[in-house]
Amino acid sequence: MTGKIKRIGLTLGLFSTIISFLFFGRDQGTYQILLLSGLFVSLIFYLTILFGNETTKLKIIWTLVIVLAGAIQWLTEPILIKSSYLIYLNSNDKELATVNNILKDKPGEISILNDDIIDKTNLLSQSEKDSLIKLLQDLNVYMITKTEDGIYYGLWGFLDVRLGITYWTNSEMPNENYRQLKDKWYH
Repeated sequence: MTGKIKRIGLTLGLFSTIISFLFFGRDQGTYQILLLSGLFVSLIFYLTILFGNETTKLKIIWTLVIVLAGAIQWLTEPILIKSSYLIYLNSNDKELATVNNILKDKPGEISILNDDIIDKTNLLSQSEKDSLIKLLQDLNVYMITKTEDGIYYGLWGFLDVRLGITYWTNSEMPNENYRQLKDKWYH
């Protein structure tokens, strides 16, 4: 394998790893594929550079490139994650506003999961329930939960890890665990 191919492969792997965070909030599958494949490709090509016939100077330079890429990833990760959520919000603005308008003034808690709606106060009409189930699918979320604090949209979840966005409706500001995206939107 030529040195040029190794360096291009390593660079593409590093780029894939960094750019993966643009998909963090809006498409977890794409994020995971880009991140893991980028890490794997970077590792393979870095090892071929490190244990290949490259000069010591090139090995040191490419080690510094790896460290620099790690620093860039560390510094840009929060920005790219926020951008990912903002892309999702802007792409689904109409649907999110429709859900928020249906749920925000309803008292109590309401949960929507798959085709099941839990509305203990029975304040939702059948047409609102049908709309909410369709919007759940259109928004590509696994759950929508309305509490006194806000409306939570579950974008991805596995075991005890949950990623989502919240439209904050409470007059009190959320605690420091929430990061503001824009207006009343937090993650």
